[in-house]
Amino acid sequence: MNRTVKLGVALAAALVTFAGAAQAFTPAFEQTFDLKGGGQVKVKPTKAQLGIVSPADGVCPGNAKVSAWVFTNKPGTVQVTLVNEQGGAFGPYPVKTSKGSGGVVMGSLNTGFAIDAPTDTRYRVVVAGTPVVSNWVPLTACL
Repeated sequence: MNRTVKLGVALAAALVTFAGAAQAFTPAFEQTFDLKGGGQVKVKPTKAQLGIVSPADGVCPGNAKVSAWVFTNKPGTVQVTLVNEQGGAFGPYPVKTSKGSGGVVMGSLNTGFAIDAPTDTRYRVVVAGTPVVSNWVPLTACL
């Protein structure tokens, strides 16, 4: 074979190899950065907070009041679950976030539940499908 033909064959083989490597790299790149069509960024929770008000004077039966706040990177809806340290769970509840003053994107959940037995536990909010959780908050009633 002449030298030009050998060089052409080598270049063609290199291009095929490079194209295959680039194609194999593309899905991993897109998955790493969680890209969507049209360049849209997904709603991602950044922080969660929880507050609980025990029944007045610890009297039973009574109602506990629960407020949760979820902060996200952009307006949208996320699912949250209220869990206690014994493994009980309530929810999921949808929380719709919107942009407020100062550019803060936040949504809140206000709910409650009845307490009719002695309770001394802690609760927190977990944002579904993410590592975002709130602080633990104590709930003591009927003791």
